[in-house]
Amino acid sequence: MSQIFRSILLTRPIKASKRIKDELFAINNQLDIFISPLMEIQYPTYDFFQQKDSRYVFTSENAILSLLSKGVKLARVNVYCVGNQTRKLAINAGYNVVQTFSKVEDMIVGLEKSEFTGKLFYFRGEHVSQDLKLVLGRKGIEVRELIVYNQRECSLAKEALNLLSEKPCLIPLYSARTARLFSNEVKEIPAKGHLILCMSENIKQGITLDWETGVVSGGFNPKVLARHSRMNVHNVACG
Repeated sequence: MSQIFRSILLTRPIKASKRIKDELFAINNQLDIFISPLMEIQYPTYDFFQQKDSRYVFTSENAILSLLSKGVKLARVNVYCVGNQTRKLAINAGYNVVQTFSKVEDMIVGLEKSEFTGKLFYFRGEHVSQDLKLVLGRKGIEVRELIVYNQRECSLAKEALNLLSEKPCLIPLYSARTARLFSNEVKEIPAKGHLILCMSENIKQGITLDWETGVVSGGFNPKVLARHSRMNVHNVACG
């Protein structure tokens, strides 16, 4: 059995995609990695007043980057994070990270099991995969929220569409909205050995393609993506 690799198409916003590309190259510099963002992050104008006796929620690194870009200082507030990169940024910003979860669904379950009774303040994007205010509100947890970044839709680059038409690719998807956008962009392209990886079942539900699709329950990291980019093919002996 021999091994070949799928090309990897990264569709996250440009800054996150470049970081992931660097992390993947550190594992295997032979990987074929292409970046074509489906969203551009923008920071709107907003007013924020620190909430006493609240814990803060960051489900995206973009929320922390937005606060930092606006000069908002939260001192050593207690925060919950989703994702290791979000945790790293929170620590660097001086926040006290109480707990980090691999995905939003895990955070919802974790807060419910801990019987959390305080108030949460959620810094979020204009579009989210899970409405935390609604979901946690049903569980008796009070959530206030503030939109601190917007996600402008982008089309896949022509080069990305050509890549998908010519080579089997691994496509990691991080949000339900991105899953819908990607499905719409490539609906005329046949499967051709592609593999879509989603961070959760909720994201997978946004896929409307007849392509091989999986869920990485433990969250994404470069090693997971590099491992899933491998394709095993059987050698055929020639007589």
